[in-house]
Amino acid sequence: MANKLQVQIQETVEELEHRLERSATAVNKEKLLVLYWLTTKKIQKRAELATMLKRDSSTIYRWLRAYKQGAITELLSIKKAPGKTPHIPPEVREKLIKKLQEPEGETSYGKLQLWLEKECGIKVSYKVVHDLVHYKLKAHLNVPRPQSNKANEEVQASFKKKLCELIKVMIKYFGKSKPVRIWCQDESRFGLITMQGRMITLKGVKPIGKKQWKRGNFYISGVVEPATGEQYYQEFAQLNYNCFQEFLNGFSQKH
Repeated sequence: MANKLQVQIQETVEELEHRLERSATAVNKEKLLVLYWLTTKKIQKRAELATMLKRDSSTIYRWLRAYKQGAITELLSIKKAPGKTPHIPPEVREKLIKKLQEPEGETSYGKLQLWLEKECGIKVSYKVVHDLVHYKLKAHLNVPRPQSNKANEEVQASFKKKLCELIKVMIKYFGKSKPVRIWCQDESRFGLITMQGRMITLKGVKPIGKKQWKRGNFYISGVVEPATGEQYYQEFAQLNYNCFQEFLNGFSQKH
């Protein structure tokens, strides 16, 4: 093992000195020193090289073998470890991202853990799910925007689509003798409010939590004219046909 090394160095002494001055890492500097000493014939035995560099003899052997196989480029190349196989494969991760982009969100990391097992066949620990969702995907528990479970999205979309045409018809048939004023009306209940939890969604995705509200005490109906900011409100003990008709009567008398 300590015999003279049969290695033919292709680089000149000047080139090796130039590389040593500009070596970026300590390991590469050691590798270049091996070549430099062999070229200048200061050291010719592997055991002596190992002693000088305080390296194991097998390490010197691996360096010289790399040099023989691919010259100085192979010797100085930095090898990177492949790393561990991810617990959650990329295709499953994409499915998880799509789920977290949905406004419905999820209420806990534990439920996401069960979802991965049920829907994707991936069984991972709670910590793996939490670290991926919270730290890497930057998804957090957010307060949801309340929405009634009786809300009909199709009806809402249809109303928004037809609203402009309805206003044009009103102006055409009712705006000849008097100007048409547009008011926005809504009602709200005040009293007991359902406590809201938090939902996990990606950053920028506002979650929606559907609730069945149970409130008491009183109701307020009101209208506002966006163009002027003028408002009209009335308070009622309940919300039904008679109360709403009373509100319309009071509003029509004032305007």
